[in-house]
Amino acid sequence: MALPQKGKYSIFNRSHYENVLVTRVNPQYLLNENIPGIENIDDIPGDFWDKRFDQIRNFEKHIVQNGTLVFKFFLHLSKEEQRKRLLRRLEKQTKNWKFAPSDLTERELWENYWVHYEQAINNTSLPHAPWYIIPADDKPLSRFLVAKILHEEMVKYTDIVEPQLDSSIQENIEKYKKKLLRKEL
Repeated sequence: MALPQKGKYSIFNRSHYENVLVTRVNPQYLLNENIPGIENIDDIPGDFWDKRFDQIRNFEKHIVQNGTLVFKFFLHLSKEEQRKRLLRRLEKQTKNWKFAPSDLTERELWENYWVHYEQAINNTSLPHAPWYIIPADDKPLSRFLVAKILHEEMVKYTDIVEPQLDSSIQENIEKYKKKLLRKEL
């Protein structure tokens, strides 16, 4: 339901990759998903994660075959930079709302997360839906790199055109500007 309409774009933060990352580090979370046959952690079958990777690959293949462009960016933040950003959240009152004590609990699982990040990326990066690994300790640089990649990839599509303005609106642009300049609205 959240996929973009034709000609539109959407940005998803994590989305279905959480199902092969957070739930692998914390398999008890699976028990909240009401998966048939899984009543406790011991019920998770050995091929469970492979099936989840298949589901992601199949979903992405399906939407790409139907005209959706997929760009996946992994913002690679160092453990030290994460520590600094968490401290900033605690030190700056305007950033306090971003902090959760669970951030510290999850941080203790850093190495386990990295194993599963690597597996998730390796299992879901394909030519039609590649992952781009972005160094993220430097925010301006990481934003630049994402924008650069998007630009470089989008210029390859010569069939993408800007939407056309309705001719009745085009004919009246000067009239609309005058109204706004006179502060009538």
